[in-house]
Amino acid sequence: MPVTLEKARLNLWNLVGFVAGITVTAFGWGVTYSNLSNSIEKQANQIQDINGRMQQEANDRKDRLKSYQDQLSGMQQQIAQITPLTFQTNRAIEGVAENKKAVEATNDRIDRVVETFGGKLDTVIENVGKLSTQVSVLSSKLDDIQGKQTDKTTYRTPIIRP
Repeated sequence: MPVTLEKARLNLWNLVGFVAGITVTAFGWGVTYSNLSNSIEKQANQIQDINGRMQQEANDRKDRLKSYQDQLSGMQQQIAQITPLTFQTNRAIEGVAENKKAVEATNDRIDRVVETFGGKLDTVIENVGKLSTQVSVLSSKLDDIQGKQTDKTTYRTPIIRP
């Protein structure tokens, strides 16, 4: 059998369908491209905004870190002063304790001196009283010996010997 070639016929519906398909596909690609480019611009703006906020936050953190370092430095200086102040305080407390002991010892010595002096003073007063009595008796006896007569009831008080 011999092969016969037929002439291709152009089917209008096929052509319309093909053109409509290409048009719809091109339109879809255009919309998609437009959406993607708008999204990319929005995302670029968002990225720039985020970068700006992150840079601001980094600067704020650096400032806070510097502030914390300054505070820490001040605290370290104050902490360094604690040891000498503690030593001085302890020395002052020890000095007060030593002074208190010294004052107590001095008070004890003063008490002993006062007690001793008081006892001796009592002894002296007692001896002076006895001596006064003896002087009065001797004076009276001398007056009697010399013959001076005095009214004994008027001027004399009884002598009480201990």
